[in-house]
Amino acid sequence: MDRLLITLMIVGGLALLWLAWQALKPRLARAIDAGSEATGKPTLLYFTGEYCTVCKFQQAPIVELLAAKLGGAVAIKRVDVSAEPELASKYRVLTLPTTVVVNQQGQVAAINYGLADQTKLESQLLVA
Repeated sequence: MDRLLITLMIVGGLALLWLAWQALKPRLARAIDAGSEATGKPTLLYFTGEYCTVCKFQQAPIVELLAAKLGGAVAIKRVDVSAEPELASKYRVLTLPTTVVVNQQGQVAAINYGLADQTKLESQLLVA
């Protein structure tokens, strides 16, 4: 019985942490001034690194398919965090891959930490 109670407490604590993180992400996005990345159209900033295998073999193909599908309707910028650490810091990149959707006005619309699928990115860009 004690083990069950401890397990439930751990699961409940993790659920609360997840909910707090989900509530914090939009606030983080609003706090970022992305004005310098404003292109007049939705922009996808794709943060990657030479050492990131998930970036190379999973996220990069998704971003390429998205670029082919949406064409000139969106701007896509690949950002190597080793080459541009100040930009990665500005967007609070915590892990790789990270994708940031900037709307037409230059405001951060969404931040995706970790692998983001094509459907999710496409819907975020179309709403932005």
